[in-house]
Amino acid sequence: MHSDYSPGTTSHRPTIAISRCLLGDRVRYDGKIKNDPQLIDFVKQHFEIICICPEVEIGLSVPRPAVQLSAEPGAVPGTELANIKITGRDDPTLDISTPMYEYCNRRAAQLDSIHGYIFKSKSPSCGIRNIPVFNNRNEIITTTKGVFAKTIMREYPQLPIIDELGLLSGEQREAFLLRVKQYHTCLKNT
Repeated sequence: MHSDYSPGTTSHRPTIAISRCLLGDRVRYDGKIKNDPQLIDFVKQHFEIICICPEVEIGLSVPRPAVQLSAEPGAVPGTELANIKITGRDDPTLDISTPMYEYCNRRAAQLDSIHGYIFKSKSPSCGIRNIPVFNNRNEIITTTKGVFAKTIMREYPQLPIIDELGLLSGEQREAFLLRVKQYHTCLKNT
């Protein structure tokens, strides 16, 4: 169904990274499969792919406790990502912030040859918008991007990105494909 990236592989097709759960792999926190045959067909038709699940890649199990973004008491809306922790939704003593932030920086540095990224929406690691940040009373104090998505977007600001919800629109899907092809051409010519 999918392939993992290996450096030195040559292809005339662009290479994208994609949230691994979107390809039907059983990596979600609840162990359930998210399988969208149209998304899989689109990806297989147009791209070489690198499958990424930050939580699994830092050693978390499947299934695993759900996590959320949280801010220390006194944090203000609009807080920078470095002040946001990744903690257990039901167990605030579970804190995966250090391994996740280390992973984000390390993994982002390995992705300088990709031409686009399809992220999983609503994920505290991979969501590209409107991810809630909770205070210690479990109240939403602001929203941000998922920690891994934000790292990728910071390191590669021109990289075409989208989430699976954006791909539901034929217009957005075609625009993403065009941007990826242009980015691929641009990188080949540098």
